[in-house]
Amino acid sequence: MHQIAPDVFHLPLTPRNGVNAYLIGDVLVDTGLPTSAGKLKNIVRERGVKTIALTHAHGDHVGSARKLKDEFDLPVWVGTKDRDAAEAGKAVKKDPFNAPGLSLIAGALGDFKAVPVSRVLNEGDELAAGFTVLDTPGHSPGHVSFWRAEDKVLICGDVWFNMHLLTTIPGLRQPPGPFTVNPKQNRDSERKLADLRPSIVGFGHGPVITDGAAAKLSDFVADLPG
Repeated sequence: MHQIAPDVFHLPLTPRNGVNAYLIGDVLVDTGLPTSAGKLKNIVRERGVKTIALTHAHGDHVGSARKLKDEFDLPVWVGTKDRDAAEAGKAVKKDPFNAPGLSLIAGALGDFKAVPVSRVLNEGDELAAGFTVLDTPGHSPGHVSFWRAEDKVLICGDVWFNMHLLTTIPGLRQPPGPFTVNPKQNRDSERKLADLRPSIVGFGHGPVITDGAAAKLSDFVADLPG
């Protein structure tokens, strides 16, 4: 666990920052894979976590949510348009990955144990420790990010990946196509976040950027198609 800003900790859950969670005040942001539960249980106990907030309803972010909710009686918050997916345990998939056969393969990678949602999150809602919610759809219909304007800290989930999935080499990338339901909408979310010119950016996958974050995001979106 690494502190990246006041009241903000980066929780790498797999080697080389392959899957990340964050602690913002007493709110656990994302819960990794089902196998992440053991590590996260210790953090919940030690840090007095009171809430789980999900950036989106995919299995590598919701994976331990049900276990943690049941054991510690934690409420779960998620973006409005991802509520149904969270409560069904099935990530939203786009064509052709929602077709029979391919949906089974995609489901094995993206689905998770269903979890009841206590609160839906929308643009401008308060989270904790001075953070507010930003609607950043595209990778999923109800994807949200968390932003603190005071010191320009951004936790952006999977709006970007900051690593290559196979090689794990760091670097900004689009999220994988099979699970990004609306790539154009996601590009719009990338532009929205880059315009904030954050100083620190935490991702669901890949290392946190603490140096030159604003310039790196701006350079990335400058080359985007419409």
